[in-house]
Amino acid sequence: MKPTEFVKVNSQFWGDHLRSVSEHLPTSHSRELPGPLVYPRLMVLTETPDWNILELVGVSREYRSLEVKRQKADSIDQYFGGAASASDAVVVLQDERVFKDATIATESARTALGDRFGGAESLIGAEVVGSGTKLLQFAPGNYSTFERVLLASTADSSVRLHWTFLAIAIHRSEPADKYRDYLQQLVSASNHLDPVGTFSVPRGEVEQRLKSDAFASTYLMHGLPDATAGEFLEQHEDILLSAFDATKLIREPYLEWRDGSPGADEVALTPDFILERADGSHIIGDLKLPLLETGTKGGKKRHRSYGAPVRDGSAKLAQYDEYFKSPENRTFAQAKYGVEVTDPRKLLVIGSQETVDPAEFEGAAQTNSFEIVDYDTILRLHLAAKF
Repeated sequence: MKPTEFVKVNSQFWGDHLRSVSEHLPTSHSRELPGPLVYPRLMVLTETPDWNILELVGVSREYRSLEVKRQKADSIDQYFGGAASASDAVVVLQDERVFKDATIATESARTALGDRFGGAESLIGAEVVGSGTKLLQFAPGNYSTFERVLLASTADSSVRLHWTFLAIAIHRSEPADKYRDYLQQLVSASNHLDPVGTFSVPRGEVEQRLKSDAFASTYLMHGLPDATAGEFLEQHEDILLSAFDATKLIREPYLEWRDGSPGADEVALTPDFILERADGSHIIGDLKLPLLETGTKGGKKRHRSYGAPVRDGSAKLAQYDEYFKSPENRTFAQAKYGVEVTDPRKLLVIGSQETVDPAEFEGAAQTNSFEIVDYDTILRLHLAAKF
């Protein structure tokens, strides 16, 4: 199937399916549903030399026509992560495989979920855990579907989490009509109260949260191109606090070097945030967003741009780690912001449609321990904490 056919089939099918669900199910079966349905916001269609990949991302409290984003990746491994051999994979995919409400993880990543992401426990679902370093091994003829699946992998002590609303990978040799039939069978086989491409949230606190404007704008492809990182964090503070079991968020702290170690041009570091967790530990992080930064020359704002997102982001996180190794710097931060930071976790937050090159991740992890989490995953962790 040519990429243009893949775009056409998916645009028509998922538009018709989700529109039909939104028009009928919430009214005709409202009392049977466990809670309000939420819908995806964006259809990401990725072309590799051998594979076509669909992923629905973003979360909306109401159905809106899906925006379409097309992109390319060098390989399916670049998209889903992992470059090890087939024998080293957690799951070797054959024929048609559907994973739903599940977690696919390496053993080290599964351990990290319990140790670092307590809120993830309610998302685990069916567990597929293996000793390999690669999560998925694809083969021609596969029709692989991941519906509400948490993918967790590691490189050294670094962790990558990605929650998939819905992802489907098929080999490019498969014809369009066969793929269309597969989609219809997938939708028809699902419980009519749990349609493919949606999920429901409990009534009550979470339902009320869905009605807030802040939640509606969380998906960063919509309405935030002119926001600063500080403005975004102020608007969505509760989401980060609950997702990481934190009690305090410091937005854009200005961390002056007090130990004389920086270069002449670097007076201070300004990470996007510091989270203080309930157990007293800390997470220091940066947002890779289509946002504007302040603090540049002349007071002008500029877009943050990472040529190599993981490598460059990891390098910045390593600087923050270095800063807090100094007693003088820790004393300054404690006096100014009231946090006693020692050995913080480092977090890079990326867009939900971003690919993470396995080689780039592994290379960065050799010199720095950090975590990569995308916005949909953070939002899902937040909702899970409120369930």
